[in-house]
Amino acid sequence: MKKILFLVTLLVLFTGCSIKDINKYDINDVIDDALSNDIDVTNVNFDGYKYYLPRGMRIVDKKGYNSKLLSNGIYYYLYVDVVSYYYKTNLNYEVKDNIYFSKKINYNNKEGYAEIEKIDEENYYLKLIYNYSKIEAYVDVNSLNSAISDAIKLLSSITYNDTILATIIGENTLNYQEEQFSLFDSKREDGTFLDYIEEYDVYTDDDNELKDEDILDSES
Repeated sequence: MKKILFLVTLLVLFTGCSIKDINKYDINDVIDDALSNDIDVTNVNFDGYKYYLPRGMRIVDKKGYNSKLLSNGIYYYLYVDVVSYYYKTNLNYEVKDNIYFSKKINYNNKEGYAEIEKIDEENYYLKLIYNYSKIEAYVDVNSLNSAISDAIKLLSSITYNDTILATIIGENTLNYQEEQFSLFDSKREDGTFLDYIEEYDVYTDDDNELKDEDILDSES
């Protein structure tokens, strides 16, 4: 019995240390660590793509290729750009010097970028584009590094099914070019997924109305 209690104590101790440590990491190190942890399993499967949803994160709503995720009280807005993937659209990104953090990502022949804007001393706006997909979220300072890690792990785990996408997109090219919101070749001059939510009213969540309104207002 004492041995079991000792092992449980060690487990809690080491788990707690891991959680604390990630908050002390430099953001560049968090990104590099998340990218290097190759995830070869998936637990979410949709038409044309699948991905790994990190522990504690769940899908609360989904419409088309847009998903609203929830983890530890934080909402993540995911958009999977199957059109840009299908046409292998190149991403042209220039690092920004006027925001809190801006970094171009290129790893294992997949490209993207990370942007973090400081709202105030406690809150940040996070935008990650990688592997033809995108996650946006508002997070507090204590959750920033873990949110970055989870988001990158999810985005990097996305696997596309070329055969299915050829059937879905290839036969409906004109419709997709007119209707699909693309991360890499948007019809809107400065469009983001949160803009997309605002314009098309993709999600409603009465219990968290204030939080979602804050997200949308900051983009206007």
